[in-house]
Amino acid sequence: VVPSFATGLVELVPDFGLSGPLEARGSDCGGILNGIDTSTWDPSHDEHLPKPYDITTSSRKREIGRQLSEETGLVAGDEPLIGMVTRLTQQKGVDLALDLVGHLESMGARMILLGSGDEALARQARKLARGSERRFVFVDAFDEGLAHRIFGGCDLFLVPSRFEPCGLTQMQAMRYGAIPVVTGVVGLRDTVIDADADPEKGTGFVSPTPDAASFRVAVERALTAWRSTRRRGAIRRNGMRRDWSWSSPATDYLRLYEEVISGR
Repeated sequence: VVPSFATGLVELVPDFGLSGPLEARGSDCGGILNGIDTSTWDPSHDEHLPKPYDITTSSRKREIGRQLSEETGLVAGDEPLIGMVTRLTQQKGVDLALDLVGHLESMGARMILLGSGDEALARQARKLARGSERRFVFVDAFDEGLAHRIFGGCDLFLVPSRFEPCGLTQMQAMRYGAIPVVTGVVGLRDTVIDADADPEKGTGFVSPTPDAASFRVAVERALTAWRSTRRRGAIRRNGMRRDWSWSSPATDYLRLYEEVISGR
């Protein structure tokens, strides 16, 4: 186990022999969250999107979603679109996302997965896509432009990681007004506020544990919220208003370096 320095909690993740030495240092250790490149990840100036939008025009996501459905072969319609862009690894919880495919019809949702990596997971995803009647599409590739269009066009964004030091895609999703559904591990828990637990400040939905049943419940909660125009708009705005740039982390790093130097 290793400590989550931002929360003081503990995660069952590979520690590579560091947990003992780190715990021995106690309060000498700290954590700083990542930032994202907000010039590259900016829906108002994104050359990969068919049309730009910002917090005041986020309703354009519906049109981007419709064009994304045509581009990828998803069944057309107004059902919510769930997206995931990731490396195909067990760490990223791709199997937890694939478990949702059999429930998409009852959920009244569609889903697109973009990623490459573990061949066993890719094979499973391809098999599910063949039998999904265009409710689920899997693109086995790294495609920067398509990744941006998924963020721009999807309504919910999945990050079901089994462990995640911080993560970036949940921040990119919120920047693009896509509601993140994450597992409650380290950096995901530190960056996504569950909208049922805190309706005023909520930015997404958090599964308390990284398992298929718990994560499916979190997705169902997110879909329920999405179907309320008022709640959907509030959650989107909360996420898009957050400063996900490197400005604050850079300041934290500078402060940390100054403390280390003065301590010597």
